[in-house]
Amino acid sequence: MAQQLIDGTQAGRTADAGRERVLDAFRRWGYLQAQLDPLGFLQPQPHPELDEGGEAAAEGRRWYSGPIGVEFMHIPEPDRRRWVQERMEQPIPPVDAPPILDRLLRAELFEEVLHGRYPGSKRFSLEGVIALIPLLDEIIEDAAGRGLEETLIGMSHRGRLNVMVQIVGRTPVEMFAGFEDLDPRSVLGSGDVKYHLGATGTYTTRSGGAVRVKLVSNPSHLEAVYPVAMGRARARQTRLGEAGRRLVMPIVLHGDGAFAGQGITAEALNFTDLPPYTVGGTIHVVVNNLLGFTTPDRQLHSGRHSTDVARRLPIPIFHVNGEDLPAVVRVARLASEFRYAFGTDVVVDLIGYRRHGHSEVDDPTITQPRVYRAIKNHPPLWRVFADRAGLDPQDAPARVRAEYDAAQEEAKKQSGRSPLAQLPEYWSRYHGGCHRARYEVETGVPAATLGEVAGRLTTAPEAFNVRPKVRKLLEQRAEMAAGKRRVDFGT
Repeated sequence: MAQQLIDGTQAGRTADAGRERVLDAFRRWGYLQAQLDPLGFLQPQPHPELDEGGEAAAEGRRWYSGPIGVEFMHIPEPDRRRWVQERMEQPIPPVDAPPILDRLLRAELFEEVLHGRYPGSKRFSLEGVIALIPLLDEIIEDAAGRGLEETLIGMSHRGRLNVMVQIVGRTPVEMFAGFEDLDPRSVLGSGDVKYHLGATGTYTTRSGGAVRVKLVSNPSHLEAVYPVAMGRARARQTRLGEAGRRLVMPIVLHGDGAFAGQGITAEALNFTDLPPYTVGGTIHVVVNNLLGFTTPDRQLHSGRHSTDVARRLPIPIFHVNGEDLPAVVRVARLASEFRYAFGTDVVVDLIGYRRHGHSEVDDPTITQPRVYRAIKNHPPLWRVFADRAGLDPQDAPARVRAEYDAAQEEAKKQSGRSPLAQLPEYWSRYHGGCHRARYEVETGVPAATLGEVAGRLTTAPEAFNVRPKVRKLLEQRAEMAAGKRRVDFGT
């Protein structure tokens, strides 16, 4: 009998060890097979340690290879790893669906109204990653419950106008008026293009609390805003004293191409835990549409994900499917909770797609025909979420659209502000230095040379199969070179 008990105990220990080995493999590598891409183009990556069957493997896939994938086993601190593990190995909690549906509707229809009313304007639509709005909602809501009073948001142009309205609190009338007043190709009248401008407002939480939101102005050098947001946050925290890091938190939004490709990202990440520079944790959100202008994800970087540059830090990287809203909400709360628990950075990789071109005047079907065939037939996120949640939006879309239409009509009444044709008088003493005629340099190129270059640029090899749209473009450029058509400059 005693021997049987010993044998049974040993068998149990062996079974437990085997189960733990399988789960540990999914903790380490499960993110490689997570279901992250709403369109299905990012395929699961095989890994020999994940080729397991049985109950433990099913459990591991449920926790680590579903709509959330997390990289955390590179973190050397056991308490941080344990923290992530304990929270990931629980079911995704349900969400309060009606308020989320309303937020999705407002964000998506804002973009649709802009697209319909101002078709020639660049706005860098958020469509395809609309889940950014409920993600930011939950980050700010959770952080406010932990003491947050002010957040500084640094972001590039993708979705900036939508964030101004939905998160910062700018009114739709203000945003539409900007389109009414200005030639979309000009920066005159505002000092800069709309998607570079900063904004300040107040975010009202569900409990009625107020969080000051400052959207930092940014240039076209996308990641340059990241250290600026950190510096401004650190300055505010220093003035507030010991409680500063609890009261002030930066959130930085990145494009997937910029996060992987711009060196300033790696440089600024180095400051994360350095005492003279730390801000007690920045929440990074990679707004990931799996495209960098015209370059697909698999050609953007050498690793599996654009966030690989952050793996050298002892912080978690959460990848989440941008069409699974319960997963998005969960990751947002985890990001805020981790930041406040450990006082360091956390990365959220929000994966979706890009419904239009890099800007709305670009035609993406030339460089990504297969992807955009799928996108054309893909429903907007609010409809996907309503179907999954069993909600009938009834007249909500028409009501929200009517609100935006009324705001656009009001914006027309406020338009007509004369754009600046020249710099204000106080700039009159500045002439850019002592200019001399001898500084003028001949920059012209002989017409024959231009004609030869244009001929080579617009003539395809005989055996080359040119897409119809590209062929038309080449023909137009050839006509420009021959003087048969006015010259324009495509971007």
